[in-house]
Amino acid sequence: MIQDSPLLPGMIDSHFHYIEMIKKGLDPAKLLKNCFDQGMKAVVDISTGIFNYDTRLKFALEHTNLFITSGISPGKAENQIEELEKMTEVLETQIIDAKATNKLIAVGETGLDWHWKHGTPERQIFLFEKQLEIAQKFDLPIVVHNREADKEILNSLKKKAPSRGGIIHCFSSNYSFASKCIDLGFYISFAGNVTYEKNTAIQEAAKKIPVSSILLETDSPYLSPQQVRTVPNNPAFIGYTYKFIAEQRGEDINSFIINIKDNFLRLFRCELA
Repeated sequence: MIQDSPLLPGMIDSHFHYIEMIKKGLDPAKLLKNCFDQGMKAVVDISTGIFNYDTRLKFALEHTNLFITSGISPGKAENQIEELEKMTEVLETQIIDAKATNKLIAVGETGLDWHWKHGTPERQIFLFEKQLEIAQKFDLPIVVHNREADKEILNSLKKKAPSRGGIIHCFSSNYSFASKCIDLGFYISFAGNVTYEKNTAIQEAAKKIPVSSILLETDSPYLSPQQVRTVPNNPAFIGYTYKFIAEQRGEDINSFIINIKDNFLRLFRCELA
């Protein structure tokens, strides 16, 4: 299926999940080799918790232009505050440990998820704001998960947004919310769900926000674009999202690819081979 994807040289997948891809029966090493052979410029393996850090870092060190984050998702808010505090302490040690490798480029994903009601709202907000503080402490951007929590996400960002800003990942809201996040120094990252016919509000945001504020992701193995929705997602499918948004915006695909790469480098300050 990789050969059927409109993957073009220079494309970047700023959010995939290595461990979750394995759990879905995919072979990330083989898939990424094919992607890089076709000219993919960079990928970022995003953390959802602290317990697979060593495995993820080792995998990243084996691949040029593969970066990682470390963070604790709102799903971990099922734990009590004392345990959450211990987890964030471990998170800090992971960030310190990875500093010399130049592989860890952000904190996250973290955020708020009112759809699944993990733990309590208070524990989710505690965990989110603690990681906002950690991102500021280590001068890193943050990757934000937001599901049905626009108001509370904005409240936390207005209080504690790190100076490096970050990403509102897998954007699933509207143009008004996107604009407010951009004003706080955040990029808006669109995933395969922007290609779904019913998601007109997401599509409107993708068309209207400045190209200088856009990033793209697969969120693999989730949210496969419409053309391949029946199979698990993988970084090769990022081309569908690039093509869809470029067409929606009336932009040349090659210029669009360059703009996204510039945004990626501006945010993460990483060096690409």
